[in-house]
Parts: sequence; structure tokens; C-alpha cells
Amino acid sequence: MPMDMLTRLKQLAAQEFSIDAAKLDPAASLESLGIDSLSFIEFMFKIEEEFGVAVSDEDLKSIKTLSDLERHVGAALAAAGKA
Repeated sequence: MPMDMLTRLKQLAAQEFSIDAAKLDPAASLESLGIDSLSFIEFMFKIEEEFGVAVSDEDLKSIKTLSDLERHVGAALAAAGKA
């Protein structure tokens, strides 16, 4: 069974930001996890590559948590017919 998207996003975030994936709360603000906007933009390039989707700058501004990110990536996958 393929890994669910949130689990994969947590793994990628854990690697990128040296945070324990088990301690990553999807509802916690990126800021509270110590992730600044520049680091997050760099992370988004990896997410887009990993999932083969693009997240617009407008959408990027509304992403405040990993749950938000999961929603946007899911919507982008659905729009691209990949979900």
C-alpha cells in the first residue's frame, strides 16, 4: 500500500528541516516548527519535484501548516488528474 501524502510530506520536512517526523504536528504553524519563509520556498521546490505538481505563489501564501500543504498538493494532483 502506498504511503499516504501527509506521511510523505512529514518525512520530507523532517529531512529538510532536521525535525523528528514523529514530532511533526500537521496542524502546527510552519513558523512554530522553526521553518522560515525562505526555507519553506526551497522546500516547496522539492515537494513540487517529488509529487510532480506546481503550487502557485498565491497558494504558497496561504500555506501555514503541513495540513495546508497536504491540501494544496492534493488539489494540484487532482487538478492534474494524478490523484
